[in-house]
Amino acid sequence: MATAAGLLFPKLVVFGATGPTGLAVVQQALEKGHTVTAVARNPESFPIKQENLEVVKGDIFDVESLVPIIEGKNAVLSCLGFHKGTIFSPTTLYSKSITPITSAMERTGVGRLVCMTGIYTQKDPSNPRLWDWFGRPLARAFINDMVLMENIVMESKICYTIVRPPILTKGPLTETNYVVAEGQSVPRSAWRVSRADVAHFMLKSLQTNEWDNKGVAIAGKK
Repeated sequence: MATAAGLLFPKLVVFGATGPTGLAVVQQALEKGHTVTAVARNPESFPIKQENLEVVKGDIFDVESLVPIIEGKNAVLSCLGFHKGTIFSPTTLYSKSITPITSAMERTGVGRLVCMTGIYTQKDPSNPRLWDWFGRPLARAFINDMVLMENIVMESKICYTIVRPPILTKGPLTETNYVVAEGQSVPRSAWRVSRADVAHFMLKSLQTNEWDNKGVAIAGKK
């Protein structure tokens, strides 16, 4: 196992840790030498057991529940996502969870956040017209909540990186078979990327200021 030497943010909190992307973040973070606090509804059933891992129960909608979890840590990663229904199903998970998270971070002085939403969240001239004409209206209840989340993050006092993947797959960790670009999407890329590679980039973004205060699209190479 790697040591914490050289890590800019050695102590991490991971929200959405029980989801497939969150599990990948936790596993890779531990392998890199981070000390990880994973937030879960049922800590006793968390599948990863390691010395530098603490699994705690927390209410993502309650700032008072999150303050003691975040206090003393260096950075927060959020892989919270909507796992029930489809992209056309309404949700408020993104917007209603990010406010307590960012509020708890500001109260405890933890100033670095990496979170995940999706491609084409914000309206942009580079977006495909078919998406803006048909896709966005159909998925507006889902997309609008992602937009609310992004806006809350961008208006906070926290140094953030918003990671925007397309279709997520169960593919292996490659560390190299993906591309990133600031904005809503990555030109001339695949419409999918492995969750493992998304986790890799989320952790990689902590080790550089290249992606500070930016929304970054990620996708597999064609």
